[in-house]
Parts: sequence; structure tokens; C-alpha cells
Amino acid sequence: MPKINVTVAAIHQNRDCARFTETGLEGADRKNPDRPVSLMSLDARQQIDTAVRRGLCYKRFTADITLDCSQMPPTDAKLQCGELTLIILPERKKCWPDCELFQEGLPCPLREGVRYARVITPGGLCRGEALTENG
Repeated sequence: MPKINVTVAAIHQNRDCARFTETGLEGADRKNPDRPVSLMSLDARQQIDTAVRRGLCYKRFTADITLDCSQMPPTDAKLQCGELTLIILPERKKCWPDCELFQEGLPCPLREGVRYARVITPGGLCRGEALTENG
């Protein structure tokens, strides 16, 4: 199976670079300490930005890292860039029962386009860098 290699398309609040600690992205608010880092695919971000029908989470959800990738990394994938090592968690983005898209059974790019990760080894990350599967 080929190793995962994804490019960082964006970092929260349009930062060029950021530091990640065991608790997540420095300077970001954490809603759930069990999911310290949120990742979103660039494709999902673009779908949300251009959507006519807007899901409940479209305004609420913010990603720490946006990845330019054809497919989001699977559960337990270890991704590394320099000192920074992340592990993809099994939890996925949940839908809210009061969301129109959910109620009508319509697709939402956040369902497949979001992953959560835990920081194994703290480190920095910059836009344009690659996160590569390690182990």
C-alpha cells in the first residue's frame, strides 16, 4: 500500500506557520480536548465556500490544518513533518440532528472531509509543507 503524502494547503487563521503541542494548535480554542487537532480536505473547504445550501456546521467548523489531498488519511495513520508527528483518530465529524442537510439526507463535505488527530511529537508546520506517513 502506498505511503500517504499530503500537502498543507492552509493553517487556521491563514497563518504561514504554526506550532503544535500535545494540546493542539498553539493559540486556538479547543472545544474537545480528546480531538486536539482538526484536519479538513481542501476539496471539502472549497465545497463549503461555494455551497448554495448551507449546512449547520459550515459557519461553526474551523480546521487547524487544511490538506491538499485526494483522500483523507485513514484512522491510525501517523503523519510526520520535521519533528511534528500526528496520529489520525477514529472519531469522525458528527452531524447535528437540527441540520437541514442531515434532516433531508443530503451530502455534506464535512462527513468525509474532516479528520481529527492527536499530537504524538510536538513541532512546527508551515503552509506548503508535506505530512508524510511514518510507520
